[in-house]
Amino acid sequence: MLIALLSILVVLCAILLLSFLWERRKCLRMQQRLFRESRKLERTNHIAGSVLKNVHAFILLIDNDFKVLKTNYYQKTGTKKGAEEKRVGDLLQCRNALAAEGGCGTHSFCGSCPVRTAIRQAFEQRRNFTDLEATLNIVTSDNDAVECNASISGSYFLLDEKENMVLTVHDVTRLKKAEEELTRAKEKAEKADISKSAFLANMSHEIRTPLNAITGFAEIMGSANTEEEKKQYQEIIKMNADLLMQLVNDILDMSKIEAGTLEFVYTTVDINLLLSDLQQLFQMRVNDAGGMIKIIVEPSRFSCLISTDRNRVAQVLSNFTTNAIKFTHEGTIRIGYEARDTEIYFYVKDTGAGIPAEKLPDVFGRFVKLNKDKKGAGLGLSISQTIVNRLDGQIGADSVEGEGSTFWFTIPYRTCGKPQ
Repeated sequence: MLIALLSILVVLCAILLLSFLWERRKCLRMQQRLFRESRKLERTNHIAGSVLKNVHAFILLIDNDFKVLKTNYYQKTGTKKGAEEKRVGDLLQCRNALAAEGGCGTHSFCGSCPVRTAIRQAFEQRRNFTDLEATLNIVTSDNDAVECNASISGSYFLLDEKENMVLTVHDVTRLKKAEEELTRAKEKAEKADISKSAFLANMSHEIRTPLNAITGFAEIMGSANTEEEKKQYQEIIKMNADLLMQLVNDILDMSKIEAGTLEFVYTTVDINLLLSDLQQLFQMRVNDAGGMIKIIVEPSRFSCLISTDRNRVAQVLSNFTTNAIKFTHEGTIRIGYEARDTEIYFYVKDTGAGIPAEKLPDVFGRFVKLNKDKKGAGLGLSISQTIVNRLDGQIGADSVEGEGSTFWFTIPYRTCGKPQ
């Protein structure tokens, strides 16, 4: 009997021992499995962290109360995470959320917020949304608020039977600027193409007119009956040749302006001498044409020396004076200047027909001709405006119809002294 009991006891102990060993083996296997799963989880978290850190977007994991559960925002902006929970608008520095005491969702404008509306509808309908455009204020590590354009997408999902959403916020500010620059470049190219077509059409007409005159009078000059008649034809041919040369020069200048190759050579210029030379040149032209105009120079100082491009300043004054002669049948044209504090004020004042007030704002436009009966391509004043702008000056015109006009421009200068 005792032996039987001992046998039973040994068997029970063996069973218990085997059970213990079996359970211990199961525990070891479970520990090993948990260890492997833990390592996997660590690797997954490491990969997820690397993705969140290096992805070129803000990633926000949120719940259906708009609370941000996890985000790479702080890593991307270099800002510190506070202790309090933040909603989407609080984190992304929405101006309305910052202005409201209760933060995101409590401002009177939050009901019409396109971002909140898109997120709310996505939760209600259990769906995703993509490419919602919005303007955000991002706070940098220097605590500076930077406004940027963003494209926001949301992915809805259930986690442990709880509704969540992953928001992806892409900064598309550079893309938007590039698109705007492309649009402006396209519009500029289209305008340039239209201007080019208008330019070619206008130039073909303007060049053909003096060429026809030169060709026609050259043909009939041989059949002139008197020397006086022949001289008259020669003068007409010369006048049209001069006009043609001016057109060619204007075209060359305009092409240089378009190409950005208009050159400027700065030298020391005696303004009084420059104006005197222009007065003699234009008075001679007026006299040769039989005009009744007196060209007068009005120097404001004994002498004035400045550093500028003599030829370009002379070109602008010549364009002003040529226009004044066109619209002045008799009277005076005054060419002068005033030495002011930091600039030289040049002017050409005539006693001609004047310019109607409604046409005055457009006088410096390309191909603008105040009188279509007058010869010229309408480029001189536009070229003059470009020259003055390149000289860091200003240009303008004042006029009273029936009394005359004053065309003027200014250029900056440092000293105004006497010649050596």
